[in-house]
Amino acid sequence: MRASGFGLLLALIAATPALADPPCKLGWNLDSERSLLQGRRPRVDSGTLFDAVPGTAITLNLKPGAVLPHASAKPADPAKSAGFVTVRAPRAGDYYVSLSGEAWIDVVQGNALVASTAHTGDPDCPGLRKSVRFTLSASPLTVEISNA
Repeated sequence: MRASGFGLLLALIAATPALADPPCKLGWNLDSERSLLQGRRPRVDSGTLFDAVPGTAITLNLKPGAVLPHASAKPADPAKSAGFVTVRAPRAGDYYVSLSGEAWIDVVQGNALVASTAHTGDPDCPGLRKSVRFTLSASPLTVEISNA
């Protein structure tokens, strides 16, 4: 099976200036995140452990039918790809998990799924397909991407 790359960004929420073009139909300003997802991104394998939240977007290597460490809120399609990263010591706060393509996002802390607080997406937005907001504590977390 061949791994596929997928743009992923986990970022603390911060105010961002608006880009001029093209307009995306999103629920809040994600121009900075979109710019990061369109730029150069380090490629990381599923299962990578970060000591802190990465300071940039990454390309996560996904694998078809991959098994994730935690049960997803959405049943996995074995024909689609999945992968995950773990962050050992995030700061507490509100975070966006933003993706360059269509997929499902789960965030896990303390062996429990974290409920999202908001989400937005635009399949026609260049470089940014969706973004989901989570309120996270300062404890290890796993971001799981499935059904990609």
